[in-house]
Amino acid sequence: MIVQVRGILLRFTNYQNEIEIHGTTVREGLTALIERFPNLSAVLMDREGSIRPTHLIALNGEQLSVDELDRAATEDDRVDIVTAVSGG
Repeated sequence: MIVQVRGILLRFTNYQNEIEIHGTTVREGLTALIERFPNLSAVLMDREGSIRPTHLIALNGEQLSVDELDRAATEDDRVDIVTAVSGG
């Protein structure tokens, strides 16, 4: 699968925005991404190991809830990680 990273997360992936990752589910792909870029873990994951609520995960353009991260993914699939930006 191709994981696309945007915004502030880019600095944790050495500014690579499209990263080819192997895994049979979205969750496995995210785990492999964190194994490749360990500093990403503290920003992407909370203390319990769940995706922080400030991040949106999408598979082929469809937003996934935390409960849907075990959805199957193939090498042709695209996973997007989008971070909400707030400010005033």
